[in-house]
Amino acid sequence: MNPKLKVGDRVCLLYMSGEIKMNPGECGVVKSVDNVFGDIQYGVKWDNGSNLALLSDTDAWKLEKKQIKENELDRMNVLYKNIDSFRFFKMGFLYKYLKLVRDASIVNMFQSPPYLWMGSERIKHEYKYKDIHNEEAFDEMVAMSDQAQAEMINGVINYCTNFKFFNRLWWCYPLVL
Repeated sequence: MNPKLKVGDRVCLLYMSGEIKMNPGECGVVKSVDNVFGDIQYGVKWDNGSNLALLSDTDAWKLEKKQIKENELDRMNVLYKNIDSFRFFKMGFLYKYLKLVRDASIVNMFQSPPYLWMGSERIKHEYKYKDIHNEEAFDEMVAMSDQAQAEMINGVINYCTNFKFFNRLWWCYPLVL
């Protein structure tokens, strides 16, 4: 996901939610790092003169190429190729949720996608009699599972109702009619 930043890092924007004047590729310098209600917010002085902050739960960015380590470059390229997922889904929340699935140690990460849409009742039912190694993380994951399910549904609806995709997404028409 988004690399952690520190004051002085050069960052390049991939996507900023709700800001049409901030184009992908804009770069700037991190001026502050704040924790706002559990989400990290980075104050950035952008090269275009803007001072808009990056929000860890909705925006996407990468370090300037000269600061990216080789093992991070492939991961960043995958994110850049799938940038539309940031536009329609709350990737910051879903990333936090998947980290809880991992921390709960109930499945490996290749088996985790169904937990994005299962919901709390189904998860509780499936693990009612099973041994859970990290109950604290499991309980937190279950508490967030209904929101994860709702975020997945909202993301698909947002994707389907986006005007520029209607011609390619004929299968979405029944969802929006």
